[in-house]
Amino acid sequence: MVILLHLAVLTATFLGIARFLPGVEVKGWKTAVIVAVVFSALNFCLGWVIHAVLFVPALLTLGLLFFFVPFIVNTTMLWLTDKLIGDFEIKTGRALLFSAAIITVANWLFHAVVHAQRLPGWQ
Repeated sequence: MVILLHLAVLTATFLGIARFLPGVEVKGWKTAVIVAVVFSALNFCLGWVIHAVLFVPALLTLGLLFFFVPFIVNTTMLWLTDKLIGDFEIKTGRALLFSAAIITVANWLFHAVVHAQRLPGWQ
């Protein structure tokens, strides 16, 4: 159930980004659902590789890089998603970075709400 809710949040995020951010195009809500599924699958399958590559540099920066790893992963996965799906287009690097930042914040908020619901005493 949480996975479907997360996909719904990502779909809404992609639709919002396409509507309000110049340089990002999504052909319709069906494409937004496909983009959310592909983005999530890439994040699940390949995100750990980027996390592993950035682990040592993060330790060398005394953990400061750990704050930016989700943004870096989302930027990379968003770029790959753009290359894989024809009806989804990110035209500029600025649009890519802003989109990745918005997705990173949306993911953080989603996980904060979901984990707050699971903690005892928070009902």
